[in-house]
Amino acid sequence: MVSEHVYTRLTTPWEILVLGTVLIADDNAMVRESLGHVLRERGYSILEAEDGEFALELNSESNINLAVIGIIMPSIGGLELRQVLNEQDSQLPVILVTGQPEIVGGLVEDDPDYLSGRMSLFQKPIHPVKLLDEVEKRMNTDRG
Repeated sequence: MVSEHVYTRLTTPWEILVLGTVLIADDNAMVRESLGHVLRERGYSILEAEDGEFALELNSESNINLAVIGIIMPSIGGLELRQVLNEQDSQLPVILVTGQPEIVGGLVEDDPDYLSGRMSLFQKPIHPVKLLDEVEKRMNTDRG
């Protein structure tokens, strides 16, 4: 039910120039807004979800090209969300973000996707250039 969640679908004014749709799932509104701003400026359409449940709802209703996921979230956490998204679309590129890398690093260090470089882990706050570089790399290699 959309009324229970913050639903933000932000796109560039020139739909024809949209480079792809990025789902940003993080429980911190400032993180979603800052990441979304950087990616919108580059030409990506942005969907925002404040938790894993709403991210799954958005994924089922939209054609997502890449997901940026906060690891620690209420209800469905980021690692579980990534797993469900991977089951739904094994080719969906994922970038994980965390404000607590010392806790989270051990949870992903043995993940085959992480070891192979198919999944990324970044510490918050993410520098805009690093974010754009990683998104563009994932969009150009993981699905092509």
